Amino acid sequence: MLTALYADDWLVQLATLERAARQAQAQLYLLLDSAFLPGLHRKLAALSPSLLFESLPGCDEATRDVSPLLLACPAAEALAAPWLARCSGWPMLSAIATRESQAELAARLAAWCIVEGEGQRFNFRFPDTRRLPAIFSALTPVQQAQLAGPALGWSLMGRDGHWQALPVPGAGSGPAERPVALSDSQFATLVGDSETDEMLERLQGQGHQCRQDPQRAYRIVAEALAAVAGEQLDSYDKLAWCARQLAAQQAAAPPGQPARSMAEPR
Repeated sequence: MLTALYADDWLVQLATLERAARQAQAQLYLLLDSAFLPGLHRKLAALSPSLLFESLPGCDEATRDVSPLLLACPAAEALAAPWLARCSGWPMLSAIATRESQAELAARLAAWCIVEGEGQRFNFRFPDTRRLPAIFSALTPVQQAQLAGPALGWSLMGRDGHWQALPVPGAGSGPAERPVALSDSQFATLVGDSETDEMLERLQGQGHQCRQDPQRAYRIVAEALAAVAGEQLDSYDKLAWCARQLAAQQAAAPPGQPARSMAEPR
């Protein structure tokens, strides 16, 4: 797991989003980051998913296995499918309500899969719901309109296992040019946003328990990094500092209990 398990009523809320879309004469689509469940598209072949990496040069089976997927949300009575339940605990699920067709929305989103930043091209992980809020916030209004198009709503599964909404403009423009170019400041903002998760991944690799309570581990490490912001520390020093803070606070507050904030008096 990389996020909290989804809340008990998450499927009920998804069914509510699906009904609201139909009442607005729109369709609810699910956007899935299958990098967390490679090969998922094979299990969903009967649902005719669109693979956003399909149009990338040199796309092969290995690429398809980790491609973001877009598919029409099943009707409420089919939402308890086992494959959907497997998403719980992973930052991989968004729900987009729009009057665009699946092909139109897939083409719009596919344009954002590869972006340019600091003279390089890289995989833009907007289907990862840990990244999506900061990505959307960093975009200009024009870019937000290009990404979301005429979407009536865009909900994503948050780190806490609850649905949260993106403030989509609702009056979109045409799809973006390929590849999308980010400014230096946008690129720097998004690199900074990913630092905590990258640090958690390194800590997990060292044997620290980061996935038993991922939301709590994220909070501890985010506070640890904020406490040394501006200090002249290299990545190894930061890792050692975060490791000490994580170990100390996990020892002080067992799983299931809130960790003490670093701002609290000792």
